[in-house]
Amino acid sequence: MRAALLHAALTVLQRDGAAALTVRSITAEAGCSTTGVYTYFGGKHGLVEAIYVEGFDSFDDAVSSSYAVGDLIEAGRAYRRWALANPTHYLVMFGRAVPDFAPSAVAQQRASRSFDRLVAAVALAGAVEPQASAYHLFATVHGYVMLELVGIAPLGFEVFDELYKVGLANCASIEITGDGSPPRR
Repeated sequence: MRAALLHAALTVLQRDGAAALTVRSITAEAGCSTTGVYTYFGGKHGLVEAIYVEGFDSFDDAVSSSYAVGDLIEAGRAYRRWALANPTHYLVMFGRAVPDFAPSAVAQQRASRSFDRLVAAVALAGAVEPQASAYHLFATVHGYVMLELVGIAPLGFEVFDELYKVGLANCASIEITGDGSPPRR
């Protein structure tokens, strides 16, 4: 039932938007009574927080093999693949898809652990300032992905793949070496 409610909430959010995300609409989609949302999540806020946390867990799984070897280019590719495959999770995590949702301190700590894993991967790749470099790399990749997810492509979607590849390579190499040479492998 917990998984069914999470799936139903994601479906309602993606199909109908945040304004339609109510306990009633979620349970109607899941085919159960409203009691389920309160039993498993304590209410709508708890359910959205579960989507948020589940998103970080799934995201970390998607990038972990790249992080383990400090391959920031492949991590950036994995980031984009995951975001495009999980747009509703992504927008809950990073895009305020549910405007009245604010993650709890525990959920924020979970998100921070995800960023800490990026910092460790950037350090493994040889960055001189891993925290600052990770922040810059995340902001760059996030910007590209967010533009794609919300449908803003000033140069056209047909060139988006290539722009992403070039942007990722440029950002990763500059952050690692500081001089524009290719990143260490």
